[in-house]
Parts: sequence; structure tokens; C-alpha cells
Amino acid sequence: MKWGRILICKMVKWKSTSIICLILGVLIVIQYFAATRFSDLLHHKAPPDYQCGVHRRLGVVEDILCQEKKKFLPNFKNPCWYDPDENLMYSRLRCLPYFHIFGVCKSGTTDLFHRLKQHPQIVGNRGLLSKETWFWSWHRYGIAFPNGSNEVYLEETPTLNYFIGYFQIPKIWEMKVSTDGSRYSDIITGHGDPMDFWDNRFWRHIPQNDEGASEPTYTTANLVHHVQPNMKLILLLRDPVERLYSHYYHQRLGTSPEDFHVDVSASIRHLARCERQNTLRSCLYNQSLLQNMPTHLYASFYDVHITNWLNVFPRSQIFITRTEDFSRDIKRHLLHLFKFLDVGDVPEKVLNKMSDMSHRYRSIFKVKAGPMLNRTRRMLIDYFREPMKRLSSILNDPRYTWDDVYKELYSERLH
Repeated sequence: MKWGRILICKMVKWKSTSIICLILGVLIVIQYFAATRFSDLLHHKAPPDYQCGVHRRLGVVEDILCQEKKKFLPNFKNPCWYDPDENLMYSRLRCLPYFHIFGVCKSGTTDLFHRLKQHPQIVGNRGLLSKETWFWSWHRYGIAFPNGSNEVYLEETPTLNYFIGYFQIPKIWEMKVSTDGSRYSDIITGHGDPMDFWDNRFWRHIPQNDEGASEPTYTTANLVHHVQPNMKLILLLRDPVERLYSHYYHQRLGTSPEDFHVDVSASIRHLARCERQNTLRSCLYNQSLLQNMPTHLYASFYDVHITNWLNVFPRSQIFITRTEDFSRDIKRHLLHLFKFLDVGDVPEKVLNKMSDMSHRYRSIFKVKAGPMLNRTRRMLIDYFREPMKRLSSILNDPRYTWDDVYKELYSERLH
């Protein structure tokens, strides 16, 4: 304390103006550092500079963001180009998907894709159910299927070139002749991986992300945009409460409504503990947390997930509708989708066939288990109320609170 007494004695000898200036200087320094620290809490720090071809760490996956972008052929509606073989003896036609149904699981994506394939200009791909590749969210990271704490790994990690192989569809190569004699193809293909909307748990493997950060700067949305910036995106959003219930049985996480109630309650507690020290976004993309949660609660936070995509793609490139609205008027939505995809209209007979088809891929385990418990539904409606309000604000559409659905289906349970 000796230095303190010396400083006080010297300050007594100073003039009052000097003392005031010293105090003001100290206050300015304190204010600057306080403001800087507070700003750091509110805003992410800019990621360090990244040079393509120079990885910051070992074991990273294929660096998509540093790959050269393809130049697509003007006479193909679908994004295609010619790649020379290794010996430059000949070129082969390679294609990417024109559209992507990118979410959300258990919202009717398989049913929608099957209906779209009935259009004469739309063909499926070589993946599961002629629509799924599982590339962007799982396979490119070497994960065959994220099965809780027992993840299933692939023997080899697929590259983008492997992904492109899903879309080598001979029908795309069938050329037509226009009135001026030029040759063209108006056939398009797409894919439908509904986990791509929400599953970013492996974001630390993207080389451009800071692996020491708490949440990603770059997500699947950035990768997709780099590869196909004009991608047509289709998003089906279902009541997040009922979607979660269907997802639970689809993954066979339990066998009864009672199991679901217990597991949902535990999932809410898991997420709440994480949020005490982290942002919601960092918790929703926390790999270890997601591995240990007994339900896919995190997939229903539509407001957080849609922001990743809207930060990269213009709103005009994303067709968004509610599952409930699509089911009520399938024909009208198909007509809107034809316009969105810029494909021709179909005869009324074909349109009726597309809209009247029986629903594809229902959750038989959910049907067997029966309806959700009333107390679970009330708990989840209250839990998702704020996220739904935020989504409604982001999309500037009051329907995305699902209030009309709840009033119609659960009116006797709401006050």
C-alpha cells in the first residue's frame, strides 16, 4: 500500500484542474474498455483471414467454399456443364440439382417430391426414394447417420464429385429442337434432404469456421449457395409441436405418448441448462448436446434455422409454405410451385392426378402410439410460442404462429 500513500500525497500537491483531468482520463479509459467488452458480447468477432488451399488444422473435410464455381451451359434449364476426363479424350455432361426441398423432417417433403415428379419436366435423382442424398448435413462429414451417442460412420467420406453423381439422369440429356433450330433441354432434377434446414451440428469441420468459437459463421446454407447460387429452395413448415411428435416416432426414440412426455421434458431441461451460459443458436448447433438429447426438439426452432438461409439466399429463391395449408389445397400449391420452378403447366387431368394421389410415407409408429397427451401438447405450445412469434416476424406472416391451427384443433385446451 506504500505506493498508494505516495500517490495520494503527490495528488494533494497537484492543482485541482490536474486532478479533474486525471479522473476524467481514467473514466474515459474505463468506459472504452467496458464498451468494447460489451460489444464483444453482442457481436461475433470477425473470423481470421482464410487462404484457400491452406488449412488451419488437420483432418478437415473437403473445402467446398474454396472450390472453383461451375459455369453452366445456357441450353440446359438444369445446371449442367461438360467435364473433360483425365486424358482429355472426351467430355462428359455433369449436372447439379435445379431445386432442393431442404426442410423440414416430417413435414411432408417425401409426399411433395413424389407429386412434383409427376410433372413431365421434373425427374428424381439416384438417391433414396429418388430424392435423398444425405450429403450436405451428414455424409460429407463421414457420418452415415447421426444415431445419438452411437454415430454410424462411413468407410470413405464422399466428396462433392460423388454428390454430383446422384444427378446424372439420362432424361436431362434428351435434347429438343426450338423453332430457330437450336437444341435445348428443359428437364430439371432436384433433391430433398429435409435435415439440411436444421442440422448444422458438424459445423466445426468446415475449414472457414473458427473451431474454437461457440457457434458457426458458415453453415450448410453457405456451402449450397457457393455450389449453386441460383438454387430454387422449397421449405415446408409444419406445426412445430406435431412435427416433433412425428419425428420422435419416425426415429423410433420411444413407443408411447408417455415416453414422449418424459423425453420432451428432459430435452427442454437439457436446452435450458445450455442457454444459461450460451446463445440459443450455439446450443442448437452443439454437437455433444444434440447427441444426448432424447428428442429432436432443436429441429423445431424454425426462426433460428431460417435465418442462416435468408442471410445467404434472397427471399425470392425460397418457396415457403405451411404443411397444413398445402394439405388443404394441394392443387393451388402445385400451380404456385410450377411457376416458382419455371416449368410449364400440365393438363387438368394430370394436375388432378398429382393433387389426388394418396399421401406418401406416413409415420406408422405414430399411428400405432396414438395422439399426444394433452398436457404434453399444452407444454409444447407454450414452449414454442416465442420462437413462432419470431418466425412470424421474420417472414412477415402471422400464419407462422400456427394460432389458427391450435384454435381449430385444440380450442378446448387453450384459454
